[in-house]
Amino acid sequence: MERTHARWIRRIAMSLPIILLAFPAFGAGPQDIALPKRPASVQSDLVSALEKRKSVRDYRSEKLGTQDLSAILWAANGVNRDYGRRTAPAAFGNDYLEIYVVSDEGAWRYDAMAHRLTAAAPAGLKERLTSQRFVGRASHVLVLVADSGKIPGLFAGSEDRLRWAHATAGAIAQNVYLMGTARGVGTCLVAGIDEGAIRKGLNLSNTAIPLYVMPLGYEEK
Repeated sequence: MERTHARWIRRIAMSLPIILLAFPAFGAGPQDIALPKRPASVQSDLVSALEKRKSVRDYRSEKLGTQDLSAILWAANGVNRDYGRRTAPAAFGNDYLEIYVVSDEGAWRYDAMAHRLTAAAPAGLKERLTSQRFVGRASHVLVLVADSGKIPGLFAGSEDRLRWAHATAGAIAQNVYLMGTARGVGTCLVAGIDEGAIRKGLNLSNTAIPLYVMPLGYEEK
């Protein structure tokens, strides 16, 4: 009887690695990502980037490189001055716009101060961001979210504060377009989003307002 038990224990131990590979650990999800340092320069001047700026909806299957993603996120709303000042303007200099990065592997929030991505949600959200199918075919998708609790204006109405958020999002979007053009990455500003899916998928607070999504990918020509 003891020998029989020993054989069963050995069989279970030998099969354990296969079981673990087939069934990932409970609660496993995306990990935080340290982005490479943003580029000091790009091989394009501002006029050339403006001349070539366009919306791209056809993307190759190739995944976006981390250097390109780092450059685009920093350009979008990264820190460019002392005291945490950003590349995009915001009312009273407040940081009320959050950028999420969604891919086939999961979702992350861009931490501009540390220039890194912090894990926000598991895989499965990218195809549910919008009904526009080309977005789901992109390598990565940026989701622009305003936190109404951080939008300043004690004596301003909610409509005014929301307009400020949209204005900041527009500046961020143009930054993404220009750096994307300079780095050979296509994008498109999409307003037709599934707000409910984004709220649920990213587990957003009640004060968070999804505004736009921007797919990122190398253009299919």
